[in-house]
Amino acid sequence: MLSLDARSTLLTMSSENPAVMTVDSGETVRIQTLDCFSNTVTSEQDLFSSVGWGHVNPATGPIFINDASPGDTLQIEILEIEVDDEGTMTTHPDLGLLPGTVEERTRKIPIVDGYVKFDDCYSFKIHPMIGVIGTAPKGDAIPTGTPFDHGGNMDTKEISAGSTLYLPVEVSGGLLALGDVHAAMGDGEVAVCGLEIPAHVILKINLLKGRPVPTPFLVTESKAISIASRESLFDAVQESTRMMRDFLVKETRLDATEATMLLSLRGDTRISQVVDPLMTARMEVPRDLFAAYEYAGAVEL
Repeated sequence: MLSLDARSTLLTMSSENPAVMTVDSGETVRIQTLDCFSNTVTSEQDLFSSVGWGHVNPATGPIFINDASPGDTLQIEILEIEVDDEGTMTTHPDLGLLPGTVEERTRKIPIVDGYVKFDDCYSFKIHPMIGVIGTAPKGDAIPTGTPFDHGGNMDTKEISAGSTLYLPVEVSGGLLALGDVHAAMGDGEVAVCGLEIPAHVILKINLLKGRPVPTPFLVTESKAISIASRESLFDAVQESTRMMRDFLVKETRLDATEATMLLSLRGDTRISQVVDPLMTARMEVPRDLFAAYEYAGAVEL
């Protein structure tokens, strides 16, 4: 297994970033990530305002995948996410969905035997997930804190161990990077952070020629999920729905009207996050729907 440590981080996803690792399709990599504050918040006396935006959402990478060309797809199997034993949360009166109603405060929250110990009253099981993961866009550089069609800061809690993420290759080698792991996060990320934590992520990176699924696209044990990030939440919901509807029409015998009906019956619109520069929504469909309509595409569903 290859290893990449967190000395190699970036704050924009760009075709200009020099690769720090080169892999072949099918290789497995263990990647160290910093927390979203670049590990600079070391005590509860360190407030968010002391961090500076120049240290927020570092992503480890980029990784160059041999033979990856624009128009191809990366299939990223998330095998394991190992988190540290303590995470960080911060609040700020200017940030989140309830501005002006919270104090600027930092909490260091321990992980004990696989549970988040929020306080003496409440503990709950961790659900490690990757907040930032993406490839380099073909145009202008995009900050790691911004989600879009290349992936980025999607803050989608289903991007977790056991799932498979599909991302577009828009520049030679793809230039994959990731970071911003959370030990736990609710849909919406309403306080502007989850339980931010350093981690080691084990991925298997496969190269698929062409674009067999709309991207970003995620497959879990039970669901297929299209993900979209746009300026408004409505537009993100609309685009993730269109992605899934068009995929069903392309890959099954359903027409557009039938597929839309089924999405209204069996598809679930979910909010991933509403606190980044663009909003992220997802459309989740049970995988048995694809089997029922004799899906025979290049990606297992």
